[in-house]
Amino acid sequence: MNPENSKAFLRILSGVAFLWLLAGMAAFSNQPDSRSAFLHVYLLTLADLLFLILVFWTLFFTPSTQRGKGLRALIFLTFKLVCLGFLAITLKRLRNAPDLGVLFGIGFMGLGPLISAAFYRIFLKKHQ
Repeated sequence: MNPENSKAFLRILSGVAFLWLLAGMAAFSNQPDSRSAFLHVYLLTLADLLFLILVFWTLFFTPSTQRGKGLRALIFLTFKLVCLGFLAITLKRLRNAPDLGVLFGIGFMGLGPLISAAFYRIFLKKHQ
């Protein structure tokens, strides 16, 4: 994957992330506890995914020295681990929250990139 294809994938992933947010807000519009749990978990999983993307982007697409790439990757990986730590703290704090809101929020971490990849494959077939 080259940087241009990666940017197309990131645009699709951004769209899926926004639609996931809208779907979660609509699904839990009448349940404030579930909506709050969804937002807490979703925003942390989104930040975690963002830092993971930044790590890979830095390693594969930045034209700098190997040492500079390693340092930037280390910084982004540190932020990713911090996000995972915050997610663990949030999940522990939300253990009495409704399960559906928490599951829908954390589901984006696994399903968001998969859905985006499926749309990306469709996008590639149309543009080849």
